[in-house]
Order: sequence, then structure tokens, then C-alpha cells
Amino acid sequence: MKEFDLVVIGAGPAGTPAAMAAAMFGKKVLLVDKRERPGGECLFEGCIPSKVLENAANRYKMLKDASKFHVALKSEPQIHWEEVLRDKEAIVKRRGDAAFMQIEKNPNLEYLQGVATFEDEHTIKVNDELIRFKKALIATGGKVNLPPFKGDGVQKAWTNRDVFFEEKLPSEIIFVGAGAISCELAGMFNELGVKTHILERGERILKRVDKDAALAVQKRMVDSGVDIELNANIESIDYEDEIFSVKFSQDGKEKVLNAPKVLLATGRVANVDELGLDKIGVEFDRHGVKVDETLKTTVDHIFACGDCINAPKFAHTATYEAGIVVHNMFAPTSHKVDFSKNSWVLFTSPEIASVGLSEDEAKDMGLEVKVAKYDYKIDAKAQIDKEEIGFIKFVLDKKSKIIGIQILSEDAASLAGEAALIVAKKMSVMDVMSAIHPHPTLAEGFGKLAQQLFFASMMRKS
Repeated sequence: MKEFDLVVIGAGPAGTPAAMAAAMFGKKVLLVDKRERPGGECLFEGCIPSKVLENAANRYKMLKDASKFHVALKSEPQIHWEEVLRDKEAIVKRRGDAAFMQIEKNPNLEYLQGVATFEDEHTIKVNDELIRFKKALIATGGKVNLPPFKGDGVQKAWTNRDVFFEEKLPSEIIFVGAGAISCELAGMFNELGVKTHILERGERILKRVDKDAALAVQKRMVDSGVDIELNANIESIDYEDEIFSVKFSQDGKEKVLNAPKVLLATGRVANVDELGLDKIGVEFDRHGVKVDETLKTTVDHIFACGDCINAPKFAHTATYEAGIVVHNMFAPTSHKVDFSKNSWVLFTSPEIASVGLSEDEAKDMGLEVKVAKYDYKIDAKAQIDKEEIGFIKFVLDKKSKIIGIQILSEDAASLAGEAALIVAKKMSVMDVMSAIHPHPTLAEGFGKLAQQLFFASMMRKS
């Protein structure tokens, strides 16, 4: 029977870097995943495929908007969807192969395709083979959560896994749910000329996102032609003659939407069902595997990280957790995770970026905060780009340290790096103001907002 210092179950953005790091430290490591290549859902059905498709849609939109900048095109732009999908497949393959080559180069690391289940606290079974381990890391990610809607159309509807393999653009799509996946994809398909609907049971889209930013994106989507139905409670999803019928109630009225495609984006749950955790005493609930601040489970030598635990569910956050896990497994000291500096980007139009704590999150924690905003309406670069909808928002603690930044902009993704550094280093207004930002750029909004706060404080003191 083979024995390893560490067995890692799941080869996504959490498991793969953890396995590689432990192997580089001289540990004998086995990395197990059901896929032939490492990468996880982020690579194969998540962030990478969606960004390839969205990138094509954004460039298509740029051509459609060329007249705003007095550029005349000889013909209407066209999108060759099948070529976009080929690009997506090529990039996914390239990245998966590159990660696999890195694994093969390390003599301490072995990759095994299969489904792992725990037999006891120090044994797993993969492909009917028993394997012993000293330590284990659970990094199996998440999976689609399908609510118990009535109707025979639920199982036939798309999830995020299906949408990236559709060979032809559909004529119409109904998105159920208005979270990140729906809003990104709905915006993309709408730009490509697909009639797009969103059904959301809440009062607005993106309920966990800064309200000002979410409402701005919602207005942009509606203005661009996306049909958004709020306070919509789904009753059933049926399928007949290649058409879905989604019945829902709204403000006491029964309504029906029909379309050839439905995409269910109703949240995600931890992917732990097949692991046999109950046999070994690793506790878990609907939020995922239970871990402490060091990412240790209820069994001392077994850890967990990534989307299978109750924590922010982003690929980069999972990779951050992987570094914490490897240190805590093999170093004499322990590190704790700190999600107060976490960052993320939502690739809507405009984009939304968030770093650290939002105003609502800070208040929920009982912190005294103040909020200041720089409006891109007065910004030179935003005016040049004809994209004046947006802002940079600082959340400051009572010592004027910046503990959170929210950005709404067509280029929020590019601005998120500076925001992440500001929050991670707990910079003050004076720290940010001391940087000399180039003009005209959207990034100078950080400096201008810091100046705005500084002069306001001087006026209060005078």
C-alpha cells in the first residue's frame, strides 16, 4: 500500500498550489482529482471560460460603440461564436497542460485521476486502491445548488457548466437568480444580441454587493435591454417542444416566461457528498467543512480550504488559503486566515471591485466607520472614455485607516490591485495622498479622494 506525507483531494486553485508547495518542501504528496488535468471548476467551467467569452463580447461592444468616438465602420460587426469557443478550449487546455507539466517535473508529487473517499482517518480509496497518508487536505470546491423547483424542466436547464459548451448562440435565455454568475453572463449575452431575462426573488440584483454599485449595474442592464423581474418567486419550470416555461408569482400575480434556454444560477454548496466525512469524524454542514482559523478540521491532521469551507468563494482566496494550510501543516508555528483584506472583481458593465470591508460589513461588525466617495463624473479620463458612471469609495475606521474600498468603473479590475495594496497595508489617507498618480488615469481617483478627505479634515480643524 502506498503511503504519502500529504494527500490532497481536489486539484483546483486551492489543492494544486498546496500540493506543489508541500512537494517543493520535500514532502511526498499525492494530488487526487476526478479530472484528467488539474485546474478545477475555475479553469474548466468557471472564471477562465467566462472571461474568454466576456472578453469577446466586450470587444464586440466596442465596435458597436465606435460611432460614439466618431469612428465609422464599413459594415456591422459580427461575432463568430464557434471561433470564440475554440479559443476558450485552447486556453483551457494550455493552462491545464502547463499545470500538469509542473506536477510531472516534481519527483515528490504524484497526480491521480479518480474519486477519493475516506476509509478511515489515515486511509483513502481511489479507483479501488487503498492509500495511506499522514496528513490530508480537502479541497474539493463547490457545486451547483439546485433548489427543489417543481416541473420537469429543472434537470434540463443549464448551469454554469453547460453554458460554455453551447455551439450556437441561443435566441433567448431566462436566468434564475441575480448573483454574480447571472449578472456577468446575462450582460454578455445581451451585448451579443440574445434576448435576456433575469428572475430574482429579492428587491435588487447582487444583494451581497455594495448597494450603490449594484443599483448602477442594474440600471445599466435595464437600459441596455435586459428584462429584470424582481420579487419573483419561482413556482415551476417545465419543458415541452424545446421550450421552457417558467411560472413565477410577482406582487400577488401569476406570470409565465417562455424561452428556449434557462440557466439556473441559484447559489452553490460544498462538494463533499462523496468523501465519506461522517466515517472519520470531520464535521460539515450545508455551508461546508467546518474549520478553525488555521483551516484545521475537527480531525487534527486533516485540513480543508477553498470553496468547500464557509469562507469567501474566489479562486484567488482559495490560493491564499492554500499557502496558510501548507504552513500550518508542516511549520512549527501557525498562521490564521484573515479575510478582512480579501478582494474580488465582478465583470459586469460597469465592473465592480471590492477590497476589504464594505460599509455594511463594517457596521455589522460593530465598527465605527466613515465613508467617502470620488465620483467619476468629474474625472478627466472617465469623460474622455465617455464612461462617467462610477466611483471609488473608501471605508475608513476611526483612526482614518482605510479598511475597505469599493470601485465601480468600466476598468475596475485594473484598479483593484492598488486598492488591494492600500487595504492590506492598512494605509491612511496621508499614505495614499503621498503617492503621485499619473494624469489622466482612472487611478488618480485614489489620490483625489485622499486629498478630498485631507482638506475636509483641515477645514474641520480650522
